[in-house]
Order: sequence, then structure tokens, then C-alpha cells
Amino acid sequence: MKMFKLLFFLSILSLCFLFANDDNLTARLVIVSDPSPAAVYINNVFKGNTPLDLEISPGQHRIRIAIDENYVPEFINLVAFAKNKYEYNVKLNLTASGAYRAAQHYHTIGDLEKARQYYLLSTKSFGKTIPEAYFYAGYIDFILKDFQEAEDNLISYISYNSRSVSTWCMLGEVRNTLNKKNLSIASYKECLKILYPKTQDILNSTRVSQDELERLKKHIIKYPTLENYIKIARIYEQKGDLENSIYYYRKAVFLFDIDLENPYNSSIKKGVDK
Repeated sequence: MKMFKLLFFLSILSLCFLFANDDNLTARLVIVSDPSPAAVYINNVFKGNTPLDLEISPGQHRIRIAIDENYVPEFINLVAFAKNKYEYNVKLNLTASGAYRAAQHYHTIGDLEKARQYYLLSTKSFGKTIPEAYFYAGYIDFILKDFQEAEDNLISYISYNSRSVSTWCMLGEVRNTLNKKNLSIASYKECLKILYPKTQDILNSTRVSQDELERLKKHIIKYPTLENYIKIARIYEQKGDLENSIYYYRKAVFLFDIDLENPYNSSIKKGVDK
């Protein structure tokens, strides 16, 4: 038994001498990334940019691969053993702001499909959601005639900004195309309430009267005012004639110069008699 312990001790001692004389007690680390180059930090010390091939000491390491605020950094916890090789192929994902900037780039150069893809990606990416991404995705859907997707994205934006004239106007157009007549009318009315605060008073005071309707239709030929359009639209709505109601609500809305590409601003056309 004593002989066995002695032999075991001598074998361990010989291994220690062997490794003590080994000048290359390191591990090899290889990192590539998409996109590249990306900075590599090991234990918070910058080691270079990808693609990176270097030797590291055995032991535990915390590795961070990062580019900038447009990409989510990736972390690797590595326990390295001497003479081993460790290879990583890292895919860096866009942050919400990074995806939104990419969308704006593609939007500017006219690649609407790519722009829509990245606008929607930004709403699902790491970081604070940028509400305007929903608006612009909906706007592109509207341009590309993908009306159901347009409705969904515009409604998402409305949940953040319920006073966006452009969004309500587009929703009216989209829902009319989808044959959602009542919802279309509701959208145009919301648009008008923002543009012209007296709209609610007109809606509340308009009477259901065939005589009043005929009088207004004659009057509007000579006096195509905003109030007259809203009154006629409301009378048709109350009578259940949704097609004509939409026609006159749209006429009222488009008396205003609405910038459909801008979720914030609208202005009144010069010379419009309200």
C-alpha cells in the first residue's frame, strides 16, 4: 500500500515537472461575428476586433462581443482548459433603435419592402419601442395595398398617439377599401374632430330630415363649406346610407391638406371656407 502511494506521488510530481517545463499552457480562442468587425472584450479588457484568433490563459473568462448602440451585445461564459481550441460564430441582433435606423435608410432609398421589414423588426427588438415604426409600417402597407396589415399597424400606432390626423385619415381609407364601412366612418369622424373641434357639435345637432338633406345638397353646390359636408355626411349616416356618408365625410376630410407621410402635422388649405 505504501509502495502504491509512493508511485502515485511520483507520477503526480513528474506531471508537475512536465507542465512546469511546458511554455505553452494556453488555450486558443477564435471568434467571428455577423456583422463584422465587432469589438471583443475578455474580462472587460479589449482584445481586438472580429474576426479574432488569439491565445488565452486557462480558467474562467467573461467574453463580450459588441459593436454600438444599434446592436445587442453578446456574452459568452468560458471555462478554458490548456491546449484546447474554442470557436464561436456570433450573430449580433439589432436593437429597436438600430432596426429603426435601418428601416429609415431603406425607406429613404425607396426599398419599401425592406423598410417595412425593419420597421416591424424594430417593434420586436431589444430596447424601447419606437411607436412611429408602426405608423411607417402601416403607411408602407397602405402604399403597397396590403390593407389588412395596414389596419393592424395603424391601430397599433393609434394606441400611442390617438391624435394623429394622418393615421385616422389612412385608417378611413383602408377600412373603406376593406368594406368596413362603419369603422371607416368612425375613422373619418375622429380625423375631423381633431382638425375641426366644432365637428362634435355639428354631429350632435344634425337632424335626420330628407328636406334638410335636399336643402343642404343644393346649398353645398354654391357654398361647399366644411360644415355643410359634415352635416350631409351625418344625415346619410343616420339614414343608414353608408356609401354616401363616407363620400361626404371624405370630402370634408380632404378639404384639409393632410401630409400622410407625417404622423404629426397637418395644415388647412388656403382659401377653404369653413
